[in-house]
Amino acid sequence: MSGRQVRRGRVPAILWATRDDTSPHPYLVASARRAGATVRELHWAQAEDGRRPLGRVVTLGRRRAGREHPITLKVVGPRLLLGFARAPEDVIVVYELGLVGLYAGLSKALRRRRRVVSLVEGDYQHLGRTGTAAFKLPVRRLAARMVDVFVANNELARDYLVGTLNVPAGRIVVGWWLAGLPPELEASVPAEVAPVPDQTPLFVSAGRLIPPKGVDLLIEGVAAYRREFGPCMLWVIGDGPERAALAELARRLEVEGSVAFLGPVDHAGFKGALQACQAFVFPTLRDFIGRVAVEALTTGTPVVVSPLTGAVGTIVEDGVNGIVVDPHDARALAAAMHRTTDPETSRALREGVRRMNPPLLPDAGAGAVLRAVARARRRGGRIRAAHPNREVPQRANQPDP
Repeated sequence: MSGRQVRRGRVPAILWATRDDTSPHPYLVASARRAGATVRELHWAQAEDGRRPLGRVVTLGRRRAGREHPITLKVVGPRLLLGFARAPEDVIVVYELGLVGLYAGLSKALRRRRRVVSLVEGDYQHLGRTGTAAFKLPVRRLAARMVDVFVANNELARDYLVGTLNVPAGRIVVGWWLAGLPPELEASVPAEVAPVPDQTPLFVSAGRLIPPKGVDLLIEGVAAYRREFGPCMLWVIGDGPERAALAELARRLEVEGSVAFLGPVDHAGFKGALQACQAFVFPTLRDFIGRVAVEALTTGTPVVVSPLTGAVGTIVEDGVNGIVVDPHDARALAAAMHRTTDPETSRALREGVRRMNPPLLPDAGAGAVLRAVARARRRGGRIRAAHPNREVPQRANQPDP
């Protein structure tokens, strides 16, 4: 299928709209193309082809008590609506339920055979006032009425769609689209990192260095680990406004030699760090899922995660492919990290990771999206509710596929 054919609208094709090119988007698109789909990407918050961005993300207000997520708004202008209306593709895939999704839905008025598929990560109410803001819900509900088929990342997302946005269950495919890293990605050791002494367990954490990610609690956990169990090493990947404060905390707790701030790394370096460590530690105080936890699991690495993330109960099962622990308890966090250093426990956790990983890989995520696209093309997305597809991570008590 040539680009000229797509532009002339002669073949079914997908316009995949996203804020930027951050993961898992590029991996999903690559997998969809390998599966035979014709996909054109639209990054509405990036300047491309010499043109200014079609929108941007604006943060409003402050975090309550320094730890709550602020409200964010996606500000997009009519140029995006015009771009959707002019697009020849018969299906638009969007991640958003706000103005971007609304514009995609409105474009159907000008494209008779146009269909819209929306990918939903989780229960938006999980993020407190970010999900319950009165001015956001009406826009989401209106946009939801114009979406033909949703791909809900998990049952929490499905319940939010049905219970809060009033979406009929028959328009929802439950499939894990928030994919991790692809197996073919080559790993490399992060540059300029000091060697870890033999017999010293290495742990990795990653994310934006902001209070809701709980990295300060993890540094306190490292201090507790050293007191209780001996030396260890923590690599902190990522950057943010709290970096200086976190480095000062490490100095104050006298663990600056055990905590290395690596800054941002590419996915090859991240994969190399994950493959070198004993466990990935995700002490978040609130997250839908936590994409970095998905990425860690798909490299074969067990995780130590906070119960305050949607990863618990969806992709992480305590004692099977990870350990769930309250990061506010430094000694409990240290003990959970130490458990992963036990050879027998480590083997069991890594086997659990291997067994539960297949639905988290990009090919599986793209497959769920393409099934939703096929449904949207059939009968305009009017799907019977009796037997919705469900593609969810396999539980430990289920037989291997």
